[in-house]
Amino acid sequence: MEVFTHNQQKDSQMALEISPRSEDLLELSPSKILLVDDDADVRSLTRTFLEHEGYSVFSSGDAERASQIFRSLPQIDLLVTDLYMPGRSGMELGLELKAIRGELPVLLISGGLVAGEQMTKMQAEGWSFLAKPFRLPELLATVHRILAPVEARRWREAKQGVPVDGLLERRYE
Repeated sequence: MEVFTHNQQKDSQMALEISPRSEDLLELSPSKILLVDDDADVRSLTRTFLEHEGYSVFSSGDAERASQIFRSLPQIDLLVTDLYMPGRSGMELGLELKAIRGELPVLLISGGLVAGEQMTKMQAEGWSFLAKPFRLPELLATVHRILAPVEARRWREAKQGVPVDGLLERRYE
């Protein structure tokens, strides 16, 4: 098992940032979000908003490192990624990760112009889109809407006494 540590670097080549975890384990673990944005300020602010809502957030400044994180932590519940980044785009990252796990929800964010063909592709994939700059209520409403089915399934499984973590481990062995 690979262990990641909190990294304070500000550049987009940073290793990984992980939300601090409380030692008190809850019956249901929070949804896990992989946040990818090359803009350190947007990444930090977005991360803070999501953590405040109780989500566990793994963040990266580039698609390559985000792919490595996802492969190490297949229990990620949502990919939130900038559409336009140096190197690989958020669209390319989303397609790669969906090839690994087809049901992964994707939320693309962008402050740039989104071409009609890109929007068509996003809709065909069933992905969501949020334009930057976004307001906190918009971000949270979108994330809540996307994760509601995931959290409902997790709640049903917990009520039925099915070990959710065990299901995830078996599924990705």
